[in-house]
Amino acid sequence: MLVEKAYAKLNLALDVTGKRNDGYHDLEMIMVSLELHDVLTFEPYERIVLNCNVDIHDNTVLKAAKVIQEKYKVTEGVKITLEKNIPIGAGLGGGSSDVAATIRGLDEFWNLNLSKQDKEELALSLGSDTLFSLYGDPAYVTGRGEHMEFLKPIHIPFVYLYPSLIEVSTKTIFENHEIKKPEIPFESLVYDYQNQIFDRFNEKSYNALTPTTLKVYPALKSHVKMLKKIDPNVKMTGSGSTFYSILFNPDDEALLKKLLKNSVNFIKTQTKA
Repeated sequence: MLVEKAYAKLNLALDVTGKRNDGYHDLEMIMVSLELHDVLTFEPYERIVLNCNVDIHDNTVLKAAKVIQEKYKVTEGVKITLEKNIPIGAGLGGGSSDVAATIRGLDEFWNLNLSKQDKEELALSLGSDTLFSLYGDPAYVTGRGEHMEFLKPIHIPFVYLYPSLIEVSTKTIFENHEIKKPEIPFESLVYDYQNQIFDRFNEKSYNALTPTTLKVYPALKSHVKMLKKIDPNVKMTGSGSTFYSILFNPDDEALLKKLLKNSVNFIKTQTKA
């Protein structure tokens, strides 16, 4: 039996800079991985089957496994068990990370000996965030996700995720998003991150999709209003619906007391070591 972990991702900053001819959008993102993760196990089987502790329609893990089997003419099957811990439709990259873990896992399980380029091409063909998830290291990501500049490792000991009960469609968000010129040059955020000016980074970083997500899913507004009373710097990851607080210089007890007092549903984690 082979085991792979699929780590959640967090967008510390996100901007949409244009729409491409292929239908995708050009993005600028600063992304990190979290210790929160799904677990995939791979076992011998006569065909490809997937067992999951959550019912997921059109699971991308199954699709990825079949693509890999067909592309590399694999005659073996595999039984994949997926333990979902990352909330679904929450902007935490769970689906992309599961696919990336499937690529890594089946490469070893089926003895494919894929090159770095082979795995990267597979990742890009199966999703925009999948290339980042293939490695999971902090990165400045541009294009639709195909360009990555790895950044300095960062340890954020306290990350509070606030998943809502609303599952957001990334496709719907981008279909409704109006591209605007940012007030803050994205390069300045990359500079602050790289030079560990975290107080300024946390204050100025932004997610350009936030207004669109709140417009398309107005039920989220009350959720965000409550969170901002607890942490004025609360931000959204991906296209939502998860918002988060990060504490670079943590006064952990103070924020935790506020969360418990207001009965906020939260997941406490940290950046992946």
